[in-house]
Amino acid sequence: MPNFESLMGPLAGLGFGGIAGAVVGYAAKKLTKMVAIVLGAVFIIIQVMSYNGWIQVDWVALQTTAEQAVESEGGRSAAEQGWQILTANLPWGGGFVAGFAIGFKLG
Repeated sequence: MPNFESLMGPLAGLGFGGIAGAVVGYAAKKLTKMVAIVLGAVFIIIQVMSYNGWIQVDWVALQTTAEQAVESEGGRSAAEQGWQILTANLPWGGGFVAGFAIGFKLG
């Protein structure tokens, strides 16, 4: 009879990592959708206000500011930094990545 007790540690970690990754992936997709809706609505409001002459927007300055906010001093993007934070010191990183992909797809 095979010794299943020796496999329980890695399998339990992979299972928890997969579940944790799926939950984080699902939440990330929902959050991404909400942020996209809010940014889209803000853009529409700004465009309507600009069209009616209520405000004047310096789009070049806005783009420069946004680019500086997204990229850090090391040249890494905010997404790269976020992924590094999420996967730091995970003994079950493979399961987390697979679960994240599944959760993001389902979200």
